[in-house]
Amino acid sequence: MNDFHDLSPLDFEELVRDLLQAHWSRRLESFGPGRDQGVDVRYMSGPHQIVVQAKHYARSGPAALVRAMRLECPKAITLSPSRYLLATSVSMTPALKAKIVAAMPEVPLAEVDILGREDLNNLLRLHSEVEQRHFKLWLASSAVLERIIHSGVFNRTAAELEIICGMIPRFVQNQSVADAETLLADTGALIIAGAPGVGKTTLAQILLWRHAEQGWRIFVVDDIEEAMAVASEGERRLIFFDDFLGQVALSADHVRGLDARLPPLLSRVAAQKDLKFILTTRDYVLAQAKMLSARLDAAKGVRSYVLNVGAYTREAKARILYNHIHFSGLTETQKDAILEDGFYLAMIDHKNFNPRLIEMLTRSEYLALDERPTRELIQQVLDNPHELWDRPYRQHMSEDARTVLLAMAINGAFVGITLLKDSFVRVATALGNTLRTSEIEARFRAAYQEIEGSALSLLNSLVHFTNPGLRDYLRGVIRSDRLMPLIVPCIETANELGECFAIFRVHRDDWEGSTTVWTAALDRVRDGGRVQRLAYLELALDLCDEFRDQGLIDRMLTALMGIEQEGVDEAEVREICSLLERSAMTLLPTEVEARVRSVATEAAATMLEKKAMCLPLEDIESMDEALFTYGNDQERAATAVQSAMWTFTRSMDCDLEAITTLDDLDEFERSLLALLEKRGFSSHTVKRDIRWRREALEENEPRHDPEEGYRGGGVTSHRNMSDVEIRSMFNGLKG
Repeated sequence: MNDFHDLSPLDFEELVRDLLQAHWSRRLESFGPGRDQGVDVRYMSGPHQIVVQAKHYARSGPAALVRAMRLECPKAITLSPSRYLLATSVSMTPALKAKIVAAMPEVPLAEVDILGREDLNNLLRLHSEVEQRHFKLWLASSAVLERIIHSGVFNRTAAELEIICGMIPRFVQNQSVADAETLLADTGALIIAGAPGVGKTTLAQILLWRHAEQGWRIFVVDDIEEAMAVASEGERRLIFFDDFLGQVALSADHVRGLDARLPPLLSRVAAQKDLKFILTTRDYVLAQAKMLSARLDAAKGVRSYVLNVGAYTREAKARILYNHIHFSGLTETQKDAILEDGFYLAMIDHKNFNPRLIEMLTRSEYLALDERPTRELIQQVLDNPHELWDRPYRQHMSEDARTVLLAMAINGAFVGITLLKDSFVRVATALGNTLRTSEIEARFRAAYQEIEGSALSLLNSLVHFTNPGLRDYLRGVIRSDRLMPLIVPCIETANELGECFAIFRVHRDDWEGSTTVWTAALDRVRDGGRVQRLAYLELALDLCDEFRDQGLIDRMLTALMGIEQEGVDEAEVREICSLLERSAMTLLPTEVEARVRSVATEAAATMLEKKAMCLPLEDIESMDEALFTYGNDQERAATAVQSAMWTFTRSMDCDLEAITTLDDLDEFERSLLALLEKRGFSSHTVKRDIRWRREALEENEPRHDPEEGYRGGGVTSHRNMSDVEIRSMFNGLKG
């Protein structure tokens, strides 16, 4: 049952209007929230007037609702309606309905015309198409959350899941949702492009959630190699790659890999109806990529999949600001500064309006960082968005708080609180601010608490930035303040090395240090014992490719020897596939490249031969593609795949038993037969075993279309509202 907590008053009034329109099969007038003379929805037929008042009092409770209706009584009498209805998100009882009727004497309000939470849910069940249009109702429902959790969505971090949950109430549905769904349905792939802060990631997250609710399995990836590894048939899969071209600027070596890998991946997605791929990128970075790569700019290449977002009508901007204020933790003083004298109109119409700025400027913790009056702070940040973080960072944060942020910046999007504290200590030391052991805990806790809510948040023991723009800003600080030569010598983890190296590659011309600093960092990562061997090997390979340093090459070859001697296991499928692909694109000396590819090829082939019984079909598919595409021994690849397929097809009873629906069986059959045909294997026995499993399932399960029930995007029409209409809307936010 919906409790409607995630709807704003405006959302709730529109829901009531649409439900009654559907139930009565009549078009109803609706009016903006605020000082509406007691009319939210109205139906007029000759002298008869039906007035509907919507009271979204789910958080306020029954007593507050009764008081509010007592105050509404004089206005309702003045309207002289022939019938009066009350729709509320408060749960009703017979006694409560009687109290409400008693609070409105001389008003034609009957108990049957008081629609409480249960009544509205009943209407939703009768008119499911209304629920589909108001998807915020079901996006945050407990049933959807349960379904998504079991589907493995964001299985790498529950924190990401909670971030989406918190974002949903503030989301304003707009035309970009329908456009994105149409393009995704037509092509199977979608690249969402736009300027920083316009809502690219938010749009992608809404699409993820909507697909997960319909049973698609979601994969969030950090690189194309990982996307290739999971882009296999066998179930409906949606892959998400945020900022796939990087966040600041584009390096030529990054494009070199992408233009070889992305188009084939998009072709694979286009050919398989059970695969979808969503990517986001900044518009100017995408333009750079197209200039650097003719293949990426080809007429049938990525251009066909791009949706540019960021254009908002005045009504959409008003709704975005309205929702953020309504669901914010702003103090009354902060809220009044925005609402008084129509200052919100200036915010809505400002040339630099974007959802990311609005999200921060309606965050109480952020406004409290600065001593300036709320309105002055908001105006100056809108006039100069660079001030969003520069002034708080430079002038209002303590040195320890700045150090925590720098430590976070070199650890990626999410990091455990203990690892962040360790980084904090090392970065502080690197910047000349040594901490005594006895004071580490207290100083770190105080620094974190200073910026919690405004800059950082903690979810499921993982720290993340409250705003992605802060990560960009801090990367710029590291570059402009020339901190990289100071920070690299304190690196001890693989995440730190990977993040710092990514910043370096974008701004390599600013580097003033030596190669030995990176070599020493790689040694500390290795000696710390907290890095997986294939991850270490890829870091070493990246550094070798950049610096062509013999010391680095020696370290990489030593690590490679360990892989050669020990092999890899079934838990390292993605990593060995990634290493194979990476080794085929290096610019290292020919003999070194050949050595890496040979070892990776043999390790992958041996693992296929020995572990095929433990591997799911999609892993065998990934290994097959990696060996034949990037390996340097086709004969060895053929032998390994033949052995793996022989083992898999003769021991697939467990795989078949685990399949419980006819649709899943169809997908399994398509994938397996395609692989058998591609490699020239007989499929007679496989078809027989699958037929037996199909007969067993057909006894218990009716057929259905896997796309049946997908909720398409109902879109609220947004107009360029007048000042009067916007003022009416925002009057509802005033105490």
